[in-house]
Amino acid sequence: MASKLEIAREKKVLIQSFPKIQHIENIIKRICKMNTNSIQISVLGKLERMDLDPNYGNSWLDLKRYCDNELKLSSNFGIISNPEIGTIFIAGFLAPLFLQEINKKQIGEMPTAIFGILRGLGIEPNSVSRYLKTLNKNNFLLIVRGNKNELISLEDNLKK
Repeated sequence: MASKLEIAREKKVLIQSFPKIQHIENIIKRICKMNTNSIQISVLGKLERMDLDPNYGNSWLDLKRYCDNELKLSSNFGIISNPEIGTIFIAGFLAPLFLQEINKKQIGEMPTAIFGILRGLGIEPNSVSRYLKTLNKNNFLLIVRGNKNELISLEDNLKK
C-alpha cells in the first residue's frame, strides 16, 4: 500500500468577547465581505441577557431567526442549560458539538463542557477561564475558526 503525505491547512481559532450582540453582527458582516472560504463562526451567549433586549421578546424563536438572518449562522442553533453558566444559546459550527447527546444528556449541559470544548479548539486554559467569566457576566463570545492567514487578515481588519 502506497502512502502519501497530505499537507492540510492548519486551523486556528480567534475568540473575542463583546458586551452587545450587535457588535458581533457588524463583525460577521465584515467577515462576509472578506470573501473567505474556510472561516467558520459560532456565537455563544446567555439567554438571561437576551431578556434585557426588547428586540428579542421572550421567544427563543426570535433569537434563532436573528442568528439565521442577521448573523448568517443558519445551519446550527441550540439552547442548553449549563450548570456553571445558566441557560445559553449556541449558533454556528460548534452547535452540533454542544448539542450532541451522551447518555441522553447534551454535552453542553455537562458541568465542564464549555471549558473542555474551548480547550479542544486549542485555546489556553487561562484564556478559556477569562472568556467563561465574561460569558457569565452576560457578554457574548464570537468564535471564529479558519486558516492562520485568514485569521491574521481578519484580526487586521477588525483593528481598522
